[in-house]
Amino acid sequence: MSHQSAISRMRSLALSCTMLIAPVAAPIAAHAQQSGQLGEIIVTAQKRSETAQNVPVAISSLDPVRLERASITDTTELKQLSPALNFNTNLGGFGQPRIRGIGTTATGPGIENPVATYVDGVYIGSSTGAIFQLADVQQVDILKGPQGTLFGRNATGGVIQVTTKAPSQDFHASGQIRYGNYDTWGGSAYLSGGLAQGLTASIAGVFNQQDKGYGMNLATGHQVQKGWDYGLRAKLHWASEDGATSITLAGDYAKLSRSDPAIRTYQGLTILGTPTPGGPRDINLNVDPRVNTRQGGGMMNIRHDFAAMQLVSITAYREAQLFTIIDADQTPAGSLTFSEIQKDRQFTQEVQLLSTAKGPFKWVLGGFYMWSQGKYDPITTRGVLACGYACADFSINQKVKQTLNSYAAFAQGSYAIDPATNLTLGLRYTGDRRQMEESQTITTVPFFGATSVVNVNAPLVSKTFPKLTWRAALDHRFSPQAMAYASYNRGFKSGSYQPDSFPPQVLQPETVDAFEVGLKTDLMDRRVRLNLSAFYYDYTNIQANQIIQGQLYVYNAPGSINYGLDADLAVKVTPELTLTASAAWLHARYKNGFNTPFWSVPIPNAASNANPFFHAVGGNSVIQCVAGTNYAGTVFAPCDASGRHVQNTPDVTLNAGFDYTTALGNGTISLAGNAYYNGGYYDDPQNRLQQRHYTLLDASLTYSAPGDRWYAKAWGKNLADAFYSQQQNALDVGDNRVAAPPRTYGVTLGFKY
Repeated sequence: MSHQSAISRMRSLALSCTMLIAPVAAPIAAHAQQSGQLGEIIVTAQKRSETAQNVPVAISSLDPVRLERASITDTTELKQLSPALNFNTNLGGFGQPRIRGIGTTATGPGIENPVATYVDGVYIGSSTGAIFQLADVQQVDILKGPQGTLFGRNATGGVIQVTTKAPSQDFHASGQIRYGNYDTWGGSAYLSGGLAQGLTASIAGVFNQQDKGYGMNLATGHQVQKGWDYGLRAKLHWASEDGATSITLAGDYAKLSRSDPAIRTYQGLTILGTPTPGGPRDINLNVDPRVNTRQGGGMMNIRHDFAAMQLVSITAYREAQLFTIIDADQTPAGSLTFSEIQKDRQFTQEVQLLSTAKGPFKWVLGGFYMWSQGKYDPITTRGVLACGYACADFSINQKVKQTLNSYAAFAQGSYAIDPATNLTLGLRYTGDRRQMEESQTITTVPFFGATSVVNVNAPLVSKTFPKLTWRAALDHRFSPQAMAYASYNRGFKSGSYQPDSFPPQVLQPETVDAFEVGLKTDLMDRRVRLNLSAFYYDYTNIQANQIIQGQLYVYNAPGSINYGLDADLAVKVTPELTLTASAAWLHARYKNGFNTPFWSVPIPNAASNANPFFHAVGGNSVIQCVAGTNYAGTVFAPCDASGRHVQNTPDVTLNAGFDYTTALGNGTISLAGNAYYNGGYYDDPQNRLQQRHYTLLDASLTYSAPGDRWYAKAWGKNLADAFYSQQQNALDVGDNRVAAPPRTYGVTLGFKY
């Protein structure tokens, strides 16, 4: 399908939808303000506060009430309320969001997500930082599609934009405690108030403890998939007496420790030639898994209003660290262990100049600088399996340091051609300079003779990745109730060095050309809100990966063609009852000419192994299909993945929910439910590992005392106890997966003041 034909089809779709909606919407008074109406949603998707229904971008906005009623507690669960988003984890601590098929499965120093995460305007570069609690959140906006102009930094697939609560001059306090099955308990608290005239502060904290695991390590007798986490955030806000100047200082810190990832060989045989015993959540490994993460940082936001413009400066520094250890042979034999310590640091400075004067032309100018440094300190693979059982012991200890200096300048303007029509044009230039240095220590303990220790240092390498990205959009309001738009965006994810390769190998930048049309409507006196969008993406240089002998190999695929439809519906049936529903249909397939570097075939089979010593009676033959991937195996015939499903990308996802609140005595009672359907997807480019379709059912029942002073809530998540995976991998030691949480339920008691 050509770009021109795609645009033509989407224009036709938008025109057809508008012709259907406009006659219905025309007589409806959008300005009516009644208790039975849907509330107005304010977003900052274009760096200024605007009504979401006026912004020519597909957005899913989630407020604290909806998050609370749906029992959404962290970023990994956001997909249940926004079907265009899929969120996987890797190694128990790396967050990997994917919007409309654009995401990554790769990890390591210098590897950033193509779905950008922002918290209070600060970009979070580390994949570890993409997972955090949503305890003191004011709003979450999920921007679908490339945001290559105003956000720019790796917003190829879209943006997860989190806004936390601002301190208030009036005193506010709230808190809650909760208890659930698997001996899960915890709580959160929030305190805010004025310290002096114009000076306010707030502090928030959250703690969770799970004392009983979802499964058991049968080899050690220890429970797995349990642990604890906590987080803290503090803010100090000052505003001048005339309100023209404000300064916000914020700091946060979070820590997590879990017995994860609980990796289980779930189909076929292990390399010992045996199936894994126990239930689907049990593992049988001589090493208990462990992941420890910590992250934190500080931010300063300065704003000043001039006569016709506003100046904004956002300065931030952040650190993140992850430690994990896993039994890489997936057996109790102790023949291969993998561990890593990844450390990430970043400094960012953004300056924005925004027009505030009334008139037909609104504009934003800005600049962005980022310095970041990611390290393996170190990453270690150890065991006799790594030498093909040809030694008594063997280890590879690798240290990697990848540094980034990034500069960007951007400009975007919207001009009102007439009172109902706006033209938006934007440009952004980004220059990224990557530098990488690494070393290896290879220790071999032979069956006889002296131990060999070889130290190797790779030469220092550097490369610059410049890119121009843009946005063009046209929106037209047919009536107060209906607005349609069409846009063309180019998104860019910077290139980098493959962190596990030795010597260093370059990962080329990813780009996406995205064409979209959409329709936003408020109908039936703003009791019905229906938003539709259709899109076509040409995605180039996808970064994919494969793990062999405990080593991660990341490589570029030619790309994919992604097209589909999104729909979001909200209905205020009565002042007490609200219904919501969302749907996403996506066709995402790899482009022609995608010969994958590796292909996995379960043993026993007739294919030769890439490493003849590696397997005997179980696991997978991992065949090397393309030379130059830093793996010293024999190259066999090309393995063609052209036209296959893009990994971790479901074709269909659905969401439906309700929220019913009514008086009970002098208080209120609220019943809420949410159903999320995932149509299933493939976890590897080969499309051999499949996550089958699953449905998650969540519900809560809340009683609030008069004045909302205190409340009690009973809640349940995954009530049908659906089994699905957080991640699946096709490795040389076998096909493995990490199970997602089972049915959980509990009670929460809280207060508000």
